[in-house]
Amino acid sequence: MDDGPRNLGKIMEHTSTFDINNALRFWLDGLAESPRFRPTDLVELESHVRDSVIQLETKGLSSEESFLIATRRVGTAEKLEPEFAKINRSPRLVLIHLAILAFLSTGCWLLWVLLWLPLVTVGDNPPGPLPGFTTFVMGCKWFLVLPPLLGLAYCVFVCWRKPAPRNSWVGFFALSVGVLMLQMFPVVIAIVLPIIDRLQKLAGHY
Repeated sequence: MDDGPRNLGKIMEHTSTFDINNALRFWLDGLAESPRFRPTDLVELESHVRDSVIQLETKGLSSEESFLIATRRVGTAEKLEPEFAKINRSPRLVLIHLAILAFLSTGCWLLWVLLWLPLVTVGDNPPGPLPGFTTFVMGCKWFLVLPPLLGLAYCVFVCWRKPAPRNSWVGFFALSVGVLMLQMFPVVIAIVLPIIDRLQKLAGHY
C-alpha cells in the first residue's frame, strides 16, 4: 500500500494547507513500523524526498504535488523492505543459522559413528550375521549426509538472497531437531537389535 497518499489524507483532514513536514513525518512513521528500516535509513530517505520535492517545486509544481511524486519515486514500504532487509542483514542472524547448521551436522555425524557399533556388539571375528533391520539401516547411513547439505543450502539462501525475518532461525532449529529425532529412532533400534540377539545367543549356551 502507498503510505504517502494515505497519510497525506490524514493531514488534509485537519489542515486546509499542505504541510511538507507533517506529510514527511506521517510517511516516515509508516516506514518506521517495519523492522527492516534503521533510523539512519529513515534519515536518508527523508533527505532524498526533500531534495526531490525542492527539485520538483523549481519546475512549477506545488509542494503537495511534489511530495506525492517524490514519495512515489522512492517507492512504497512493500517495495523498499526487501532492499533494506538485504542491506541491514543482521550478522547475529547469520551466526545463529550457522550454529544450528553445526548442531545438525554434529548430530548426523554422531549417528553415523553410532551405526558402527553393531559390528562391535556381535563380538565375533569375523563378525556374525546382523539382524536384517540393522543391516538395512547401516546400508542407508549415507542418507545422514543429506540433512547437513540441505541445511547448508538453506543457510546460503537465507544469508545471501532471502530477506529473512528475524525469527526465521526458530523454524530452522525446530526442523533440525525433528530431523535428528526421526533419524535417531531407526539408528537406536539398529544398535539395540544386535545386542538383544547377542544376549539371546549367550542365554542359549546356558
